[in-house]
Amino acid sequence: MKFIKEIIRGLLIGIAGAAPGVSGGALAVSMGVYDKIIGAVTHITVRPRESLRILFPYALGIGMGMCGLAFIIEILFVRYPFAASMAFIGLILGGAPVVRRKAAAGDNRLLDYSAFLIVFCLMIILTIAEGEHGRGNVDLSLVYSNDLPTWAAAAAGLFCAGLIGAAATVIPGVSGTMLLMMMGYYQPVLSAFNRLQTGLLTGDLLQAAQEQRALLPYGAGMAAGIFLCAHMVERLLKDHESLTYSMILALILSSPIVILRTIPFGTIPAGEMAAGILLAAAGSLAVAGADARDVRES
Repeated sequence: MKFIKEIIRGLLIGIAGAAPGVSGGALAVSMGVYDKIIGAVTHITVRPRESLRILFPYALGIGMGMCGLAFIIEILFVRYPFAASMAFIGLILGGAPVVRRKAAAGDNRLLDYSAFLIVFCLMIILTIAEGEHGRGNVDLSLVYSNDLPTWAAAAAGLFCAGLIGAAATVIPGVSGTMLLMMMGYYQPVLSAFNRLQTGLLTGDLLQAAQEQRALLPYGAGMAAGIFLCAHMVERLLKDHESLTYSMILALILSSPIVILRTIPFGTIPAGEMAAGILLAAAGSLAVAGADARDVRES
């Protein structure tokens, strides 16, 4: 049963990680598995068997969420942007009480409160400064070139995008997809990923191999970003736990504004508005209930 619960949590983190503007790291914190995953990643070379045992169900769920539901995510966030966004907001905010208790455990309350206010205000300012749209999408056609220098230049851009996006994903409350959208890489990479899946499902191995020219450098950047940032976050949690959780709480509480910033509220039907509010409430109660059960079991 525990293994299934871990897969389901990984599934939700994977969906959140692929959804525009949503933070998979914040959802992992809200579900109480963030510390465990970060610890396993940073100690994979020291305790490989134990780390792989911890990471396997989450990695399986994340892979299922990102691979199996990438098409659905693309459709849902186009057709029902408010309801889909509110569902993730509910899941994220449901874990805020747990993070708040960890943030309140420190001795230097003034420093913790100051860090919270600074990070919260910074996220709001960055959201306002970004406006409703990021930059235009990057043209990935160069990565399919047979000219090595041309491919290498395009692949370097994809590697950097993957590194930045993955590093941001590790930080709770910061959306890697949001940064990718700002850099113009989100839609082209998601489309390449969906074309890869289509090629594999239809047996078109030539198409699947072609998409690897874009996805391999992006994936390498993601792996580097995750490992580099995981070590930094683990150090912060070890040496400055309450301060780090105060900043994480600020990122979590500012996430609704970040996620909803591009929603065209004037065009959202009343039915979708109501459904979104209900989904947010249900998700929040589900995560809060799961956290309460985990506390009783531990």
